[in-house]
Amino acid sequence: MTQKIFITGTDTDAGKTYISTGILHAFNKHHYSTLGIKPIASGCELHNGILYNADALALQQVSSIKLPYHKINPYAFLPAIAPHIAAQQVNCEVSVNELIKHTEEALHYPADLCLVEGAGGWYVPLNDQETMADYVKAADLKVILVVGIRLGCINHAILTHKAIENDNIPIAGWIANCIIPQREEHDEIILTLKNWLKSPCLGIVGHHESINIFPL
Repeated sequence: MTQKIFITGTDTDAGKTYISTGILHAFNKHHYSTLGIKPIASGCELHNGILYNADALALQQVSSIKLPYHKINPYAFLPAIAPHIAAQQVNCEVSVNELIKHTEEALHYPADLCLVEGAGGWYVPLNDQETMADYVKAADLKVILVVGIRLGCINHAILTHKAIENDNIPIAGWIANCIIPQREEHDEIILTLKNWLKSPCLGIVGHHESINIFPL
């Protein structure tokens, strides 16, 4: 049975892609089949008339199952701004129903792990009424919260974790990602998060450290 995991972060630079590709690589090493997708992305680059996102390309490269790029990243936008604003600028309507439709094949592809990386934080808007959280609920995904360990992350992590709980979406756990070199306060921050976040800590990833996490 495919495990379907959504990776969200405390904010844009929490390290979602680094953690996502690391988890996929860890599963690959143990001979699990893997598929990583990024349903919507902004800040893409144009190559031969096609928009590509660096994060989505990283997920595609490390996945053991190779799907065409448009199946990995169906909504790609050029401006490096919030996806719903980027979509408005090119007169593109993004909705939960359309996002489900365009990711349905990937979500139901036979894989041991299907990992879905979000864009930005938990409540990134898709349009004026719906957010990425609505997509996660509609797709029936479990969530892993990536906490970028730095000043301010405790508040962001607690708020995000409570928001996911309030949305009645299952949380597989959270990962402490040390996005800056080790500092004395890192251990205290992580201990505080372990006290305040109800879901389990799945791992602590040091700065530029390899990842060996199995959230099944």
